Amino acid sequence: MKANDWASDPELVATFRAEVDERLASLCAGLLLLEEHRSPRQLVTSLFRDVHTVKGSARMLGLDRVVGVAHRAEDLLGALRDGRMPVRRELVDVLLVAAEGISRSLPGAERPVGAEDLAAIVAALDDAVAGKEPLTVPRLAIEEPVAAEAPRGRSGNSIRVSTRRVHDLLDVVGEAELDVRRVTRKARDLTAMAADQQRLVRRVRDLLAACSAGGSAAAADGSPAAADGSPAQVADAVHALAAAGDELAEQARDLHSLAEDAKGRMAAVRGDAMGLAMVPLRRVAAGFPQLVRELTSGAATDAARKDVRLVLTGQEVELDTRVLDAVADSLRHLVINAVDHGCETVAERVAAGKPGQATVTLSAKAAGSTVVIEVSDDGHGVDEVALRAAAVGCGLLPAGSSAAGPELLQTMFAPAFSTRTEVTETSGRGVGLDVVRTVVEDLSGVIGVRSQPGLGTVFVITLPVTLGVLRCLIARIGAERYALPVSGVVETIGLRGLARHEVAGVPVVVRDGRTFPLVDLGTILDVPGDRDPRAAVVVRHGGTGELLGLAVDELESELEVVVKELGGFLGRLPTVTGATIDGDGSVVLVLDVREIAVRQVASGGGTAVGPGAGRPSGRRTSDPRGPSGAGAAGPLSSAASAASSASAASAASGGRPHVLVVEDSVGVRELQRVILEGAGYEVSTAVDGLDGASRLAGQPVDLVLSDVEMPGMDGFTLTRTIRRTPGWEDVPVVIMTSRGDQADQRAGLDAGASAYLLKSEFDQVQLIDTVRRLVGR
Repeated sequence: MKANDWASDPELVATFRAEVDERLASLCAGLLLLEEHRSPRQLVTSLFRDVHTVKGSARMLGLDRVVGVAHRAEDLLGALRDGRMPVRRELVDVLLVAAEGISRSLPGAERPVGAEDLAAIVAALDDAVAGKEPLTVPRLAIEEPVAAEAPRGRSGNSIRVSTRRVHDLLDVVGEAELDVRRVTRKARDLTAMAADQQRLVRRVRDLLAACSAGGSAAAADGSPAAADGSPAQVADAVHALAAAGDELAEQARDLHSLAEDAKGRMAAVRGDAMGLAMVPLRRVAAGFPQLVRELTSGAATDAARKDVRLVLTGQEVELDTRVLDAVADSLRHLVINAVDHGCETVAERVAAGKPGQATVTLSAKAAGSTVVIEVSDDGHGVDEVALRAAAVGCGLLPAGSSAAGPELLQTMFAPAFSTRTEVTETSGRGVGLDVVRTVVEDLSGVIGVRSQPGLGTVFVITLPVTLGVLRCLIARIGAERYALPVSGVVETIGLRGLARHEVAGVPVVVRDGRTFPLVDLGTILDVPGDRDPRAAVVVRHGGTGELLGLAVDELESELEVVVKELGGFLGRLPTVTGATIDGDGSVVLVLDVREIAVRQVASGGGTAVGPGAGRPSGRRTSDPRGPSGAGAAGPLSSAASAASSASAASAASGGRPHVLVVEDSVGVRELQRVILEGAGYEVSTAVDGLDGASRLAGQPVDLVLSDVEMPGMDGFTLTRTIRRTPGWEDVPVVIMTSRGDQADQRAGLDAGASAYLLKSEFDQVQLIDTVRRLVGR
């Protein structure tokens, strides 16, 4: 096989990449210690070996450009090792750039670099070896993460595994096989003993029959019964039967003990097998120090200069390669965000009495079946005033909102949200934290943020160690049981004696100062029968982290379950992440509580929760999705909006556009009111056309939203009245009705309606967009 042909073999490439990634991680870690190391020559010797190994592997695969960069890096490290030049920051910088350039030149790289970039790196390395000063350090392009389905692969289907792990697993597998043989042998013994016990039972029965008949009797199997049914013979048979029962019970205890031992060893097999797919966090964090150095170099002026030190802790904490690869870009973005948004310039820090050098920390720690990763900075913290203004400007919060603290910080995760008014290389595009949140939640993880003015900001990501095993709450709904991943649950609450209210026709709960809707999970999943929900799980949804309670009949336990895919026949069902097999052999579906919440809010499904909740028994649908209607809006989304903006809705309008809602249905009227108020409009309501006309006479409005079928004056008549009344004729009128015939729509437009929307196709976004288009803001 020719050298260039090696690169076409995916297994070889995967092996090569795994080794090179490991060597590059070691190289970068060592380079960051080089400037302050007490014995730099000894450290440089180790770094030289890393680069030499990379060069040799690249040469085998015919990657000539990688070989060129590695060779020049060897030359520079050789000069440092031999003492021909002192260690300087710019030399470390150019070596870090070289390491990143090599990584991004490998087959399958996510952000590949071109020949020009590598040529610039080679030139910089040559200048460094020649002792040129000042040395220009090339910068590689920094890209924003792109939204994609998770989990995503980044290194193919192969990973590098130590032989020790393989041998340890083989040892445990051998012990597990021995357990299987022991259990099989014990099962054969029990089968033989059970047959003996049955024989003794038949003998006792025959003796008792003979005793009752007053003479001898044939045995049950047809052989002569050498028994006359005397008390002595009956007693002997009963004693033998009891002894057989005792021995059978003892053997059953032994079998149970063997099963427990086998269970423990199988858990070890599972753990070791999962360990084969585990990789340390340093696999993705190794390039972050160079990233930070690039972000802080090249400032246009001294006033804009930032000096940031990256601290990495817990880098040996391991995660499933699918989890780590999927979240890699998210961690990268959080580091960029910390440097770009969180850290002040040197001048600003000195003026604030801080050290000129800022610190960004990426730390990880294992916590049971999860890993907690934190990205923090010691910068100025989140400016809540600026964040609130940006959220209001984007329509995430109503004008005059007083949102603060955790509620306000959640707006940073909304799609297309940015506090920057100008686009830079690293920010301002509105693509960032929403992608991070989506990736984390798709991995059944959670992300949170906390900030203190003047002290800094911390992003906390909690991820499962592996996607194959999840910690779940087992919930009973009717006669069925479901698994709810703990990572998606904010808290669990009991419903007995819990005070409930209604907003726009939807049950809501007030707890610890927070208001959130409460819906019946059994109704969403179409579980038949009358039920009495006694507990609820609280989950988070939406760009601003609204809460939603999902009521269940009972929360039975909390378990670690092995999640299996549903297979090609069923594929990926909405709201279902997989299934697990319970101890009794039954299948338990693992639900995606976040997706359920999002779909429920979108569908506007408000359901009663309490005794008798649910649906009458009947034909059960096979699709566990329940109502979908993605893109629609309804009382549930309105209740969530009302809960988050209750204080703002009662504030002064402050020049907000004024909308008059004319609707005879109180539920629909309140729904439209809270949606429009949540979008930043001042809203008045009227119960019919006559009431609407009288309110128009008393106060001017910017738009009228009207139903058609109303007592007294209907919507068409109201529209014609508006068009004929001086001073009102230019007021936009939006008709929203269930009458969708073309004749009805034509009649509405002929009456002077500006837009005609159908309740059967009600979409909250469409309504807000229509109002904004007609009002102009």
